[in-house]
Amino acid sequence: MRGVGSRAPRIWTASGLVALALVTLLLPLLGDGGFSIWRQIVAYILALACVGVLFHGLLSRWQDFPARTILALGAGAAALGFPAALLASPEALAEGPAMLSLSALFLANALRLLAACALAFALARHVTSGGVALLIAGVATVSDLFSVFAGPTRTLIQEDSPALDFLLLVFPTFGQPAGFALGVSDFIFIALFAATSRFLNLNYTFTITASLCATFLAMMCGLILSRPLPALPFISLSFVLVNASPLLVSLRKPR
Repeated sequence: MRGVGSRAPRIWTASGLVALALVTLLLPLLGDGGFSIWRQIVAYILALACVGVLFHGLLSRWQDFPARTILALGAGAAALGFPAALLASPEALAEGPAMLSLSALFLANALRLLAACALAFALARHVTSGGVALLIAGVATVSDLFSVFAGPTRTLIQEDSPALDFLLLVFPTFGQPAGFALGVSDFIFIALFAATSRFLNLNYTFTITASLCATFLAMMCGLILSRPLPALPFISLSFVLVNASPLLVSLRKPR
């Protein structure tokens, strides 16, 4: 039984990577490239489901790993992931669903997701109370709203900065290799809140599921309003809502 349990995180991780590879390589080949809200919704769900499976596998597997080992792994993944993003630039993807650019897109996303999860996991070990978790959620929300509507993120988008190639993860949709994008920071906080819920014995399963659903909701709102919206406020709020009871209990405990 112990051997089976130890294999489960590897199976989840491998399944997430394989699913992400299939979505990245096959979705652009399906469809005529025309816009359909239903196909866009399916693309959102497929991409986020891959991330959820991958993050669950990584967070489960790293439970007993030293923080320095996780950080070293994340640094290595980031070092490889950001150059891969250059090969999967919007210009390269615009030339069509070529296998080379799609393979580079998969590697860029997979490696940066691993790096984001590693950083989040290491940071989560320093979240020692529900109060700290709530503070992080609040600060993250305010910072992201400012950044998107009046700060650095808005400036980068307006100037179409090349830095966006490194800071955004691009996912395909039906018939298009570049369907939509999410920031690396969004995935860091999805993993951070999920890992925090494990360390603080909160509602882990609900946390990671709600975070992904909140991200989907943010993208849907952006789709309806025809403008990108910051996903982090949605993610932070979902963490607070699904863990409201244990967080309140933690705050009421005498120090």
